Amino acid sequence: MTKIPRHATPMQRTLLASLVLLAPAALGQTAKEGTVESINCWGGPVHVMTPSANERFGTYTVTGGAQSANKLFDAMSIECVGVFENRPAGWQHKGYCVSQDASGDKTYLADTVTPQGGYTWEYLGGTGKFQGITGGGKVERLGNISPVRAGTLQGCRRILGTYKLP
Repeated sequence: MTKIPRHATPMQRTLLASLVLLAPAALGQTAKEGTVESINCWGGPVHVMTPSANERFGTYTVTGGAQSANKLFDAMSIECVGVFENRPAGWQHKGYCVSQDASGDKTYLADTVTPQGGYTWEYLGGTGKFQGITGGGKVERLGNISPVRAGTLQGCRRILGTYKLP
């Protein structure tokens, strides 16, 4: 723990305290906790079965990228797989995504849509600097993009939440 000398002036104390707080970022170290806010856009094949006029079931595999205000999560590639159903009782979805940064470190998470309309995500783990990551939050739909061809799915989502590293 860094001690600030008693004889330091108020200005010196403020400067030293600021340096202690900013040192991890200046040294390239990762903050142990914080916020996640990113825009994730993706596209890829979707397989849909429509057994009746009121029911739809499907799977997807998409790839894309993320832009984030938090540099720790910026410019990550994304690969996701999932399954969904749309029935009279409501829409449900369960997906899994792996994101990778330029150094090859990964986070992996699950996202869920419930029939009640909640859309959330949760970290399941990570590798490298993300080893032991926990956290989660909510997902906001930003809309789907017109498919580039039949049998594909494109879209963007805003991911909001928090993370903690050991």
